[in-house]
Amino acid sequence: MEHKGGTLGPHSGVDSKISITAQNRSNISAPVILNSTVTGNISIANNYFTGPEAEVTGTGTQIIDTSSLITEYKQFLLSEYAYITEYTSRAGEQVLLNDRYIDPLIVQKHREKKERENEMRSRGERFFNTREANQRNQNIRLDQLFSPVNGFKKVAPRAVILQGDSGSGKSVTAQKIVLDWATDELYATLFDVVFHLRCKELNGLSGEMSLVDLLDCSLTPNEIGQILKDMPQKILFIVDGFDELMLSGTKEPLPTKPDIKSHPQGIVCSLLKGRMMRESFLLVTTRSTAVDKLENILKKPQCFVEIMGFSEKGVSEYFQKFFEDEEFSTQVYEKVKTHEMLYTACFIPVICWIVCTIFKRKGRDGVVTSELTTTTSIFVDFVFTLLKHHSSLNQHEELDLLKNLGQLAERGTLTHQVLFSRNDLPKAISDLPNIPFLCTFRQQERTYLKEMFGFLHLSFQEFFTALFYMLTDKAEATIKVKELLESAGNGRRNVHLLPVIRFLFGLSNKKVSRLIPEHPKSTTTVIRAQLEKWISKVIEKNIMDAFYINDFILYFLYELHDRDILKNVMKLWERSGIKIHWSLKGVDCQVVMYCLQYSSRIMSMEVKCNAKDLKMLHPALCRCTTLWLCFDSISDADVDLLTSALGKRKNVGYLTMEDGALSDESVQKILKTLGGQISVGNIRLVVRSISNANIDLTMNFLLKEMMGRSFSVCIASQSENIDKSLCTEFTMASKNNSVWFTLGHSEGHQGEISEKHGVCYYQGFSKISFGFCPFISIPMTDFLKTSHNLKSFSEIKNTEFGVNVDALLSFLSCVPGLTEVDMHVEYLTDVLTSKILSYLQVNPKISHIKFQVSNLLISDEKRVCSTFSVFRKPFEAYKMNVSERKNPSLSLSMDRWAYDTESGGNGDLVHSHQPDKPALVKLNLSFPPLEGSSASWEILFKRLYKLIQLTEQSPELDEDVDSLLLFLQSVPGLKEIKVWLNNLIESWAAGLFTLFLSCSSLLHLQLKTDISVVNDVESLGIIRDDGVRLSIGCNHLNYIDGFCDINPFEPPVHKVLPCVTITLTDDPENANADWRKFFQAYNQLKDLTGSSLEYDESVSDLLSVLHPVSGLKELDLIFRFMTVDGASRVLDLIQMNPSLTVLNFGAVELPEANKVNFKKDGKNEFFRSQSAGQMSDDSDEDSRSSPLNDSSDEINDSYELDSMERILCSDLRMWRRLSGQCSLFLKCTGSSPNTKSLFSSIEITLSANSEKTSSDWKHFLRAYNQCKGISIQSPTFEESVDALLLSLDSVPGLNKVQLTTDSLTENLAAKMLSMCHTCPSLHNICLQVDYNKRYSELNVCSSLSVTRNTDSILSVDIQLARDSMIEISPSFISFTSPCSEIAKLDGGELFETLDILKGLEEGCEEHEELLCDLMSTLLSAPGLQKIRFKISSLTENWVKRTLSLTEICPSFQEIRYDCIESGGLLLDEVERILQSSQTASDCRIIITGMKRSKAKDGWTEIMMDTSKSSSASDEKVKVTFFRDSLTRLFAIDNIATEDTNDEEPEEPEDEDFIFL
Repeated sequence: MEHKGGTLGPHSGVDSKISITAQNRSNISAPVILNSTVTGNISIANNYFTGPEAEVTGTGTQIIDTSSLITEYKQFLLSEYAYITEYTSRAGEQVLLNDRYIDPLIVQKHREKKERENEMRSRGERFFNTREANQRNQNIRLDQLFSPVNGFKKVAPRAVILQGDSGSGKSVTAQKIVLDWATDELYATLFDVVFHLRCKELNGLSGEMSLVDLLDCSLTPNEIGQILKDMPQKILFIVDGFDELMLSGTKEPLPTKPDIKSHPQGIVCSLLKGRMMRESFLLVTTRSTAVDKLENILKKPQCFVEIMGFSEKGVSEYFQKFFEDEEFSTQVYEKVKTHEMLYTACFIPVICWIVCTIFKRKGRDGVVTSELTTTTSIFVDFVFTLLKHHSSLNQHEELDLLKNLGQLAERGTLTHQVLFSRNDLPKAISDLPNIPFLCTFRQQERTYLKEMFGFLHLSFQEFFTALFYMLTDKAEATIKVKELLESAGNGRRNVHLLPVIRFLFGLSNKKVSRLIPEHPKSTTTVIRAQLEKWISKVIEKNIMDAFYINDFILYFLYELHDRDILKNVMKLWERSGIKIHWSLKGVDCQVVMYCLQYSSRIMSMEVKCNAKDLKMLHPALCRCTTLWLCFDSISDADVDLLTSALGKRKNVGYLTMEDGALSDESVQKILKTLGGQISVGNIRLVVRSISNANIDLTMNFLLKEMMGRSFSVCIASQSENIDKSLCTEFTMASKNNSVWFTLGHSEGHQGEISEKHGVCYYQGFSKISFGFCPFISIPMTDFLKTSHNLKSFSEIKNTEFGVNVDALLSFLSCVPGLTEVDMHVEYLTDVLTSKILSYLQVNPKISHIKFQVSNLLISDEKRVCSTFSVFRKPFEAYKMNVSERKNPSLSLSMDRWAYDTESGGNGDLVHSHQPDKPALVKLNLSFPPLEGSSASWEILFKRLYKLIQLTEQSPELDEDVDSLLLFLQSVPGLKEIKVWLNNLIESWAAGLFTLFLSCSSLLHLQLKTDISVVNDVESLGIIRDDGVRLSIGCNHLNYIDGFCDINPFEPPVHKVLPCVTITLTDDPENANADWRKFFQAYNQLKDLTGSSLEYDESVSDLLSVLHPVSGLKELDLIFRFMTVDGASRVLDLIQMNPSLTVLNFGAVELPEANKVNFKKDGKNEFFRSQSAGQMSDDSDEDSRSSPLNDSSDEINDSYELDSMERILCSDLRMWRRLSGQCSLFLKCTGSSPNTKSLFSSIEITLSANSEKTSSDWKHFLRAYNQCKGISIQSPTFEESVDALLLSLDSVPGLNKVQLTTDSLTENLAAKMLSMCHTCPSLHNICLQVDYNKRYSELNVCSSLSVTRNTDSILSVDIQLARDSMIEISPSFISFTSPCSEIAKLDGGELFETLDILKGLEEGCEEHEELLCDLMSTLLSAPGLQKIRFKISSLTENWVKRTLSLTEICPSFQEIRYDCIESGGLLLDEVERILQSSQTASDCRIIITGMKRSKAKDGWTEIMMDTSKSSSASDEKVKVTFFRDSLTRLFAIDNIATEDTNDEEPEEPEDEDFIFL
């Protein structure tokens, strides 16, 4: 484009403005002005092109600087944005934005569901505190919105989403950002220009336009275009109200440049998506309902922040700004704060504005004298204000919206639900693009996000529930309200319905109901009548707990504001007794007085208020019979009003004041008034200063007026006059004829060292309390003087202070009937502390003692030693040891906290397990007070002072420990010692145990290495109870001392390894054992986490100390693992030590992580806090490590594992019976193929004389070890089993063996059968299948037991393995044979036959053939004497086999059949077959079966299993046949009932049948 020739200028007569426009989306490229004289200025704007830059030539050429344009733009913003128009503003009534704006609470986080629920359910101050706690460290300021720290991965965001609910202040905040930028107070360096787009205004625009056109301001489009071109990367666009933007559903191409025209919504979308002005920044405000849509289209990187309205501080600041008068502001704020529900709602700025506007109209006098607008009316104003100004719905649509919101609110209220899913929403509001009054968020649910909805607060949900009832038709509303009121009458469980009822009362208020357009007036009338009837019933019948309903009743009546109803209700309430429990945080004074104005008599009032409210409450207080009064402050001017309110003959529960400045005359007036009351509780009066005069005045009053009555009177000094007072508080209390005097001093911070006139002052006694009985007058003047002198001292060796301590003890000694002493001291020397402690020790009649010294000073060193305390309280059953019943002990406690504070500087107490930390942390002693005996406590304090400075590496530590223990031994009647150490070394453990053994008065000793109350730290405990018990590792000693956390009814859980418990006889000689060696060995075992020779040596050292100990009774050892050598030494201990009766040896495997931690720990530590997890049978084998598999290589690489034999079993026990026999039980819980043992448990019993010879336990344990990790298919199976059985043969005195396995094969059973023959001392061997494997087909039988009855006879019992649903016949076989002949029995053939037999059906041909083979095998052992079969039913073949056995084997003495089912032969049939025999054998034949009576409908031929029979006529009987000596025929010898009692058997009746 060219312009040729001519003159352009302001006076050329030619239009000096050239306009060049590109058509049809074409571009203007490089405009050139040729052959022209330029006399004016040329401004080229909107110069967007891709070709060479334009050339502008000529004289006077000038390009406009954009900085001047921005300055002009800012001036425009300052005038446009400085004011806001309020909802009620008329023309010209605008308000300065800065006069209203308060920084909102903005957080950068997505609040979780639980967090939102907690906030929504809390009210008042608790609501604001909950929000503050939840958002701590998450709050951000406006200037931080675009900071990198708030962006994703610390990248500054290009777009910020500012989410907020309706009325939360989003738009005002956006306006404030623009205004502050214009004044250079915000984003001055971050953004060169800020543009503001209001989506609500954009919706009203039609036609196409460009971004330049949309940014309508003081600048021309060309100037705006120039700015957009020059600084795109420093421009902030604020898009306000995205949720209100009406997006088009059509897919049109979005404009990419600011000069391209399109629909306004398309331009905004292009801006948001970054298609246009990508380098610019965006701040988009929106309601929560549109966040998801915005997040999907907004350009990245983006961040999310939420504006949450006002904080509690923000609410207060808003009130201060709204009212010009500060006093007026405070008055209104305090009044609103008393209304919990209204105050909670003030977090919404719109609510704050409504409340302040109402009060401003009332004026200053109106706040005090007039009634407060009801809470319901403010909620109604809020709802319809938002609908009017923030909604585009018509009146009918608004009504439908309110009904649907109410329906949702009702459902949530009745089900205790405050958050809803989209499916919970009524369809009418679910389809709305924006849902007013609801906030939404996305909750993480496993792998997806779930959209959730909720009201602004629970109060709004309750309001909409009530509003729903009001908007419903009359019939439905009547039913719903009736159900609501009935549910609320069911007590505290439905207390959540009371706020809904309160709003119902408020909506029934005639003035409030007029504010709701188009609501059914008939519904309001019906509900109003229901409410009146209901509240009258509640009052009249007293169906609700008065304490929690009273506040609500007052609110109900106040919200309703109906004088006639109020009169009727109060008249009814007066009959049952009006009780008001109220404080300023609950019901406002005006609410109370409005409701009580028509009552003549009030039963009780509990009031917490300030003196200003006293005048308003005075009429009601005068009508009360019982009062509880608490005032912030009372002055002399208020006393007459107070005494008038108290009146006479009342019950005063308490009368307290937090502050005040009462004169002695006022005190006398109050006390005189109290003397005329029926009863008086706690009294606290604040005077100008405490003196002898007012204390004497109070004591005289108590002696004259309060004798024999319970009371508590406290006189406190005004905080400003503490220095002039004898003390800060003086309390006199009486209860049960005992009197307590308490005197308190407080000066600055507790424990503070002050400096006056260059002299250092230590705080002394902060509290002195004593009790005595009976109540008599005692001289208090000298005591008050003494206590005043004990407030502080200037030097540690202050003799005057010591004189006053002597005077104090002298005074206490003169108090008749002294029963209680309680003293708190901030700083006290060891000398004076010792003096007081000695006084307490020799006065056993003082039953309650509490003496605390926060900082114990050592006189010689002038250093803080520790904190110190002494306690004594009467005996409490089940909380104190029974030894405390007659003379409860004094408990002395010292810890090094104060020393750590002074030396560390920061006051933090950290007890980490480090060798360079001081060893001693805390010491507790318990000893009975005894007249005439006292220890030299000063010596103890000095020795402890030395110890708290020594580490375990200090060379003088052992000497000082011995010195301390020597002193403890000298304490008369010492009962208990508790010690907390940083690290426990051997000298401590050995010394403490030796002290316990040698000090017969000691009942309990406990040692821990952690000051906190935890159960998984290593400890040492000792108790004296039927001997002496020592527990080290875990504390499993149940000593009742009020702090015991051991449950005696649960098995101990071992959280620390190793864990050792020893029980000894109470013999002082045991103190001579080398216990230091014992603890050294324990220490080594603790440090060794893998197998090594050193481990076995440590076990040996530990046990070697126990071998010579006389009276060793019980021993529990819980290690991480067992080795062959270690286990054998443990077993030798009980076998060779005749006094040891019980030994438990267990192995608990540690989790892998803890093993590594142990490896890293230093060996110089004795105790460390580690947890051990016990293995169980059903543990996941992949989740635990085994010493034998690859997972333990990391631990064991540093040891010679090949040289060690490690046993993996969880339990090894050995005990001695009264008969002298020793029993050994070994259990293996391994379940993986590498750790599982062929025998899961083995129990061995040794004869009584076995202790004379040591068994070769190594040989046995080594053989047992070889049985791990093998199965019946293993090639070493035979060899391993033979080795184990051979090792058992070598055990001297072996009496009994019981093994459990899950693979009982023919070969294994045969080996067991022959073992009794090869081991003459063995009386019983039993092999049984594990319970879970008892039905396995792989097992030939489920149990095999061989018992030597006499030296020459043994019995074999075989229980065949069977499926639980299939019966085997025979299922059990037992036979008796001479010992010498059992070896001739072919065990392999016997069990092979049984294995085949169990799978066959009884009666088949193969089954019968195998039974014959079975009989032949059994008969191969000559001399069989008895045989027994358990069969399903007796058949003719079984009877014939019996006769055959008696013929073949004349040695038979008894053959028995147990029939478990009916349906076999009848008794006479059996007898007939037996009598057909011609054998000469005298063998008895015993058969058990069922006797059944004749049924009414004939004989029963088939019976169920007898074990399940419940019929009284069905009995199990035993029939014995013998051969008659004369006839030589079998005959019935006896028929007996098979039961557990010894009653005489009954003869069978003729009508009975016996099935065999």
